[in-house]
Amino acid sequence: MRRVLVVDDEADVADLAEMLLAAHGMDAMVAYSGAAALEMLAAHPDIDAVISDVMMPGMNGLELAERIAGSYPAVKVILASGYMAPSMFNGQAIKQLFIAKPYRIDQLLRLLRT
Repeated sequence: MRRVLVVDDEADVADLAEMLLAAHGMDAMVAYSGAAALEMLAAHPDIDAVISDVMMPGMNGLELAERIAGSYPAVKVILASGYMAPSMFNGQAIKQLFIAKPYRIDQLLRLLRT
């Protein structure tokens, strides 16, 4: 069973994603910030996938993805966003999987299973 960490500063969005993932057989957890996500990854080494919003205060999803890649290279990262400023990428391509918000649960499950 895949253990998934959902990271979103909007609690309603994160909690709904957690419920939907659990209803589809995933072991889902939630963090409401990038810093909290890193703490959860350290405390739960069996997390094997992270779905993170991009636009968050403090550490954004792109920064979180880079930190995860450096410390937890085996963890799959999926970035989700309804809006991203082009300046966030500094002209570079996104290295992580990406899903546009609002996303459908079947789209997210497909990415988690690839």
